[in-house]
Amino acid sequence: MLAAMIPLGWAVDTTGAARLMAEALLALGPGGSAVAGVSVILLLGVIITPFVNNAATALVLAPVALALSAAGNLPPQPFLIAVALGASIDFLTPFGHHNNTLIMGLGNYRFADFLKAGWPLMLMSMILGLAAISIRWL
Repeated sequence: MLAAMIPLGWAVDTTGAARLMAEALLALGPGGSAVAGVSVILLLGVIITPFVNNAATALVLAPVALALSAAGNLPPQPFLIAVALGASIDFLTPFGHHNNTLIMGLGNYRFADFLKAGWPLMLMSMILGLAAISIRWL
């Protein structure tokens, strides 16, 4: 699956789809705010990761993040860090990250256990991640 996502990420970039998505995100969100743009990318990563693995999320979302930073004349580093963070903090499902899948069987956890324990951890990770990105780059 990961190997199939590499050409998809490339296609998103070369076809102009990333630029179109970035322009749509800029039109929908608060105008030109770096923190808002990084927050949107982080949220997209968190939303996409439960459905595909984290590496595939990063491959597909990175061109969109780069286009969003270019459209807003902002540095790309905070956007790419937001992609990496959003793709890595899926604590809501047992299949969003391979470590979750491993502990599900060993710990005799159920799917609902990930939802109950995962949302506060994910929310805290998002807030702390945005704070760290803001302090370092914005």
